[in-house]
Amino acid sequence: MTSSFQYWHGIKRSEIEWHPEIDAKKCTGCGMCVVTCSEKRNVFGYDTKNKKAVVLNPDNCMVGCNNCQVGCLWDAIKFPEIEKVKEISRGIIWTDQFKSEFKAKTGFNL
Repeated sequence: MTSSFQYWHGIKRSEIEWHPEIDAKKCTGCGMCVVTCSEKRNVFGYDTKNKKAVVLNPDNCMVGCNNCQVGCLWDAIKFPEIEKVKEISRGIIWTDQFKSEFKAKTGFNL
């Protein structure tokens, strides 16, 4: 099955270092991250044996999003430095790929 998240603005998602990591020592297994990022992206799963959240599909994580980290009451989730994502973003803002995606989603031309 092919993921609809394979590319981010024309860049292979696997080439962008952005996904959560869980510190198993801090994770209490509350499942907040699983619920926060489940419906479509399914980044997390739940290890019923160890009663801990696990990262199942790291490349499904929305580039730049850290909602799961913000919602984790135990500070068990971390991400790479956002500066790397900002550098990539500055390089794509005016590409034809970005303009096309922007128009498709908003109806407006850049």
